[in-house]
This record gives sequence, structure tokens and C-alpha cells, in this order.
Amino acid sequence: MSEPGLANHDEMDAFVIERSSIREGFKRIEESGKCEYVLSEGTGQGYARLISSVNRVHITDFEMTFHRKMEIESVSNAAFVDLFFCLGEGAEWNVQGKKERFDFETDESFLLSNAKGKERCEIEPGKKYRFMGVKLHPATFQTILKNIFKEDDYARKGNLREIFGKYPMTPAVKVILQQIRNCTYEKSLRNVYMEGKILELMATYVGEAVLQNGITHGSANLSKQDMISIGKAKEILDHNLAVSVSLNELSKLVCLNEYKLKKGFKEMFGQSVHAYVIDQRLEKARLLFEEQGMSVSDAAFQVGYGNLSFFTLSFRKKFGVNPGDYLRHVVKHSMN
Repeated sequence: MSEPGLANHDEMDAFVIERSSIREGFKRIEESGKCEYVLSEGTGQGYARLISSVNRVHITDFEMTFHRKMEIESVSNAAFVDLFFCLGEGAEWNVQGKKERFDFETDESFLLSNAKGKERCEIEPGKKYRFMGVKLHPATFQTILKNIFKEDDYARKGNLREIFGKYPMTPAVKVILQQIRNCTYEKSLRNVYMEGKILELMATYVGEAVLQNGITHGSANLSKQDMISIGKAKEILDHNLAVSVSLNELSKLVCLNEYKLKKGFKEMFGQSVHAYVIDQRLEKARLLFEEQGMSVSDAAFQVGYGNLSFFTLSFRKKFGVNPGDYLRHVVKHSMN
């Protein structure tokens, strides 16, 4: 499937606008063979942009603020799998035929399998809605899963239904989203790049969702309460990456002895507590490079490194390149 351009207007219409009850509030802007929709002044400020459309996978970028409270109704004529990433303020919506309402907040992601039908979303005035969405045909989604996991693992895990739901966004996922959004390639090269990034995004997202569910690692020696406590420990670490939390302190916070926390964390998440914190700090530093072009020293300090040489060594060990070179040659190139 070709990159969005004049030949893809019908697809853009169907995907973003024609499905929405507020399509009259949008106007289409065409520039350099590409197309996006912006909100009219009477409706609000913002845009809906199709970033990529390859192999029945659509990546969209939304940034909107509305002037008044609205209810948006969207209609889909086919089943699909939606993966949403909330980069602004949160939202709530419901799907026809399902009792529960769906919601997610800033820095959360949501994987949802939808049948054809209607969706309704209430829009609050003044809120900055900022999302990136990946829409996949179910067959494409299944193919991606099979490419990520071994065939026997895929079959044994019941097609990995456990991955559907809401998860916090990790720095690794945010980096990939930023790279997709900032892609400067054109035409065929852009398609090749996007195909690779889509697979990387899905592999990273699904892999982390699987780990958070404890699916890939046996947990026969852990009670349900143990797993809840270890999950809470991970949340504490995620929210305090720049602060050194000792294993002793962490065990007290989650009411679990050090031995069980240490062993159980490795069992559930595939890494020791220390290795997990280092890994997440480095991913966070890479995100600061990608999003803000932050200097190496500032990024190192912000993620909790007091020793710049040790940060450089750790970054090179994980990503295969010095942070200064990454910032100069990778990030700056994508920003230009």
C-alpha cells in the first residue's frame, strides 16, 4: 500500500473523517502531495493526519482542542484491531454492544479488538487531546504476532489474548512513536522504514505487555498476592527512575521480603531489579534525546546518573553507540 498522498484521499476520508459525526467541523489541507484534516475555527484547533498506510496498517496522529463539549460517533464497517497511545489528556468512550466504558490517561496505551459497529466518545472543551493510533486488519495483526513469537509459543498462549487491555507507555515505546512521527524519508524508502518501525513497535509493545502479565515466565512459586506486590514494585520503580531505591526499601514498600521480591521480579519480568532500572533509565535518556534534543549531560542527570562517563559506557553497551554520536547523527538528522 502506498504512502498517504493524493492517491490515498479516499482511504483518508474513510479512516478519519467519514467515520465521524463531526466531519463537517474539519477542512482538508493538501500540501506537497500529502493530506491532513484540520479543525475549523468554529469547532476548535488541531488536526488529524495519516502518517503511514502500508500493508493494511494505518498510523494516525491526532492533536485537537475543542471549543465546546461534543459527542463524536464513529462507524466502522469492518472488524479491526486498534492500538492507541495517549500523549495528551485522557479520554473515555464506549463501543456498541459492550457494557463497559473504555478510558485511558496520559502516557497510557490501549490495545482493543473491535467488531464492526459504532463507537461514541465524549469530548470535553479545553482539553488537549493528543493521540497516536495504529489500526490493523485482524489478519495483519495475527501475522505480526506469529512473526514476533515462535509458532509453539504462539499456539500455547492462546493467541496471546492477555495482551489486550491498558498498559503504561514505556520510554522504549515512546521513542519508536517519536521516530515514526519524525520520519523524513519519502516514497518507497519511507514505506520500507515504516514497515520496519511498525514491526518494531508491535514487538516492543507486545513483548512488554506479555512481561507485565507474567505470561512468558513461569510463576508457579508465586501466589497471586506475591505477583500483585511485585507488580506494585515495578510501578514504584517506573515512577522513580531517577531516584535510587534500595531492594530493602522496595521490599518494605510492597510488604514482601527481599529474597522473594528479588527472585519473583526476575521470574515475572525476566530481569533483576537492578538491570530493569538501568535498562529503563537508558531508554528514558534516549527518549529525552528524541523528543527534546537534550544534551548528554542534562539527560544523564535527569535519569539519575551522577557520573557522565558511566552513563556513556552504559548507553554504548545497550545501544551500540556513544550518546553524543546518537544525539548528533541520529536525532538531529530526524529533526532536520
